[in-house]
Amino acid sequence: MSIHAIIPASGSGVRFSGKTPKQFIKSGGKEIIAYTLNTFNRIREIDSITIATRKEYFDRLIKIVFENRFDKVLKIVEGGTHRMDSVYNALMNISCAKNDFIIIHDAVRPFVSPDLIRRLIKEARRQKVVIPGLLISDTVKKTDNKAIVKETVERENLYRVQTPQVFRFDVLVKSFEKAYEDNFTGTDEASITEYAGYKTKIINGETSNIKITVKEDLKSNFKR
Repeated sequence: MSIHAIIPASGSGVRFSGKTPKQFIKSGGKEIIAYTLNTFNRIREIDSITIATRKEYFDRLIKIVFENRFDKVLKIVEGGTHRMDSVYNALMNISCAKNDFIIIHDAVRPFVSPDLIRRLIKEARRQKVVIPGLLISDTVKKTDNKAIVKETVERENLYRVQTPQVFRFDVLVKSFEKAYEDNFTGTDEASITEYAGYKTKIINGETSNIKITVKEDLKSNFKR
């Protein structure tokens, strides 16, 4: 059984309000994606890393890979219009057996720990789909399209989902095929496998495993 990582890195970072996509912004002397790749490159259980990004960033990404000696990065493929297109294109460029596993992680979650990755991989040996999440502790309100509160949502058993997300290869491929056939777009890969009818196991995520979304995230979190 092999484990292959996919890092989607095609986002334009609209909310980050800058010309350079946030995954290529430098902090502490390194690009955000370099921190992410460094963690995955050090995980013994991971056999390969495939990155999906826009063509105009191929050269920049190749430079990052070679400068940091990320020897597990075997392929850089073109990203698509949507996240799921980028992931699917990467998936189709990996040679896998049906019982191999795919681990997918946001390029802009640079603080993911080796421990979380290993816990997910361990659980994946018993489950076909495993994701990390944090139980919601804040009160949740549902509004109408004018931001008027319609109801307070019961927060019991509600999770904020993170990445990495781990899938058995054949499950992920079949789920993508169904999603494309039905013109379904998921907000993450687990929503695609859920749509296809597969059960998803959630394990405890990490509060430190944040997604860099706005500039304030960089200022506050890279000071650690």
